[in-house]
Amino acid sequence: MKEIIEELEKSIDDFVLSKFEKKILASKLETKEFDKKDLLALRKHLFELAKTNSIDNKHKQLIQWLEEANNLLLPNSIEPFYCHSYFSPGIDCLMAINKQLSNCIEEADICVFTISDDRIRDEIVKAINRGVNVRIISDDDKTMDKGSDIQFLSNNGADVRIDHSPHHMHHKFAIFDNKVLLTGSYNWTRSASEFNQENILETNNSDAISKYRNEFERLWNQMYKLDY
Repeated sequence: MKEIIEELEKSIDDFVLSKFEKKILASKLETKEFDKKDLLALRKHLFELAKTNSIDNKHKQLIQWLEEANNLLLPNSIEPFYCHSYFSPGIDCLMAINKQLSNCIEEADICVFTISDDRIRDEIVKAINRGVNVRIISDDDKTMDKGSDIQFLSNNGADVRIDHSPHHMHHKFAIFDNKVLLTGSYNWTRSASEFNQENILETNNSDAISKYRNEFERLWNQMYKLDY
């Protein structure tokens, strides 16, 4: 963030955002991960820079008008599109899951083959204790595995449904507050973090979220409440 602000401050000296300066800024933006709060802060700083470097009060008033009009057309509630990729072995996938669980406010809909990583289990329980409505769809065979956390999560407030089929419910995706989607090959297990070649894609793309939401609801209505 600091490096980008410094580049912006250099650029405004001559009131021209050159192609070279654009290239530098684009490169820095691509190599950093920014959440909504960071991007909104940068946008606000742009307007503050412009007002600070205005020649007279009339220009400042014009920039103030532009900022207010911009906020009206693009309110803070609209989150810029993003799509991030994470890979294992390593903790990147685990951290992506737990970050969304910790940021979740209202609901987390989780559709995964299994959950046996206690680090994820504990973050789900924390979310439940904050009042987050957690629904989990999982495979019936995997709930019987040694180390499975599915029954534990059901006992601790998660609403869990499983299939009754000789075939596997093999999805690995989750939707948080209907705003963020995680999907990919990554199993929510410790071995996936420590040994396996896995991946997670994280996005706030509304079309993707809508399609995964429909799939979750379709499966939810077909599955059976965990009861044993």
